[in-house]
Amino acid sequence: MICQSIIPGILNNSDLSSLAEYGTVDEKKTIVATEQFHEKMLLVTEALNLKVNKVIDPSNGASIEIAGSTEIKGIRGSDKRNYIVDLQGLVPRDANYLGEENHTCLVRSELLNYFQRTTAMDYASEHIKDVSKKIDEER
Repeated sequence: MICQSIIPGILNNSDLSSLAEYGTVDEKKTIVATEQFHEKMLLVTEALNLKVNKVIDPSNGASIEIAGSTEIKGIRGSDKRNYIVDLQGLVPRDANYLGEENHTCLVRSELLNYFQRTTAMDYASEHIKDVSKKIDEER
């Protein structure tokens, strides 16, 4: 799904980095993560079963924790509300469509959830077999 919205203040400001509070807005030259935005992104990534990653900010060499992907942009609008932009960075691209022209060909979240569930069920089934075998041997 691709949605568009005008973030208050973004059209009046030529310097997006002054509005950025999470991720990168300058082609990964600098990476920022304010504590307030990071807490909100942790909720998003928890709901989507995504990991928190440590990345190095190229501008100063500092290690920063980013929930999700650095491609995401967290922006505080002039209305003081937080906006998350470029969420397509949260899901993997479909490997069947290569090239930059196919950057919007993404794997659906339903498929990711299905894969995660079936992988967990396969693991549990194998583990139950091992436990059952041990119980049978003890008898």
